[in-house]
Amino acid sequence: MRTLDLDQLRAFLVAADLKSFTAAGTCLGATQSAISLRIARLEAGVGRRLLARTPRAVGLTPEGARLLPHARAILAAHDRAWAELADGAGRASLRLAVSDHAVGGHLAAALASLRAALPRLVPDVTVGLSSAMREAYDRGEAEVAVIREEGERREGTPLFTDALVWAAAPGLDWSPGEPVPLVSLSGPCGVKAAAIQALEAAGLPWRHAFSGGSVTALQAAVRAGLGLAPFGARHLPAGCVAREAGLPPLPGTRVVLLTRQDGRTRDILAAAFRAAGAPREREAA
Repeated sequence: MRTLDLDQLRAFLVAADLKSFTAAGTCLGATQSAISLRIARLEAGVGRRLLARTPRAVGLTPEGARLLPHARAILAAHDRAWAELADGAGRASLRLAVSDHAVGGHLAAALASLRAALPRLVPDVTVGLSSAMREAYDRGEAEVAVIREEGERREGTPLFTDALVWAAAPGLDWSPGEPVPLVSLSGPCGVKAAAIQALEAAGLPWRHAFSGGSVTALQAAVRAGLGLAPFGARHLPAGCVAREAGLPPLPGTRVVLLTRQDGRTRDILAAAFRAAGAPREREAA
């Protein structure tokens, strides 16, 4: 009877989530070549190509996409069984404060990779504005923070640089010269401040069109054609474009990891959240 090897499945799952053999190796405490070998053996065993490799990225083949949910379920069941047998021994809680504007829709993949690499981890996650997440970390309310750098403070482990773009629905009813309908987070926000500063430095009038409490709400407002929003290029809403005509350029910002963890746990955290900065193709208008 043929069986699936758990170490090979875990290597496949983490590499698929992080889109990188090197990052998967960091998470799993193995070399890139060891991860590649495990996945090659898994592919040989099932007789299917599961991951497509290019010089810049790793992606799922159709067969890999079919296997992925089963791999996730198998490993989750395995890890739950071990936790049950160990009666909770060795399980550790980790409080994470994550900026919505820094990670956005990539949070699920980052957390899935953490759980696959550290199956005894019990995450306690709070998502909010970068400023609030930094304050929570500074107060000791979180052991880990993933934030956009704001102001003059320069600390933490750099994860990636994310260029800001003006996001708009393709059919947005706005023309250069009219006040820019700004879609932004409510309350203090470094990304919003950067957008307003760029507009005012360019002498462009603007107005508040929508204020929301999350990046998901802003994405919905932009898709609905309510206005323009500054987003990291990797968080461009589905079906929307990066608008350039008549608008000032926006600065790039760095996303950093603040953590009191060290050693392998810190490396795993960095690898998982660095995957949120993986290159993504986008449209321009």
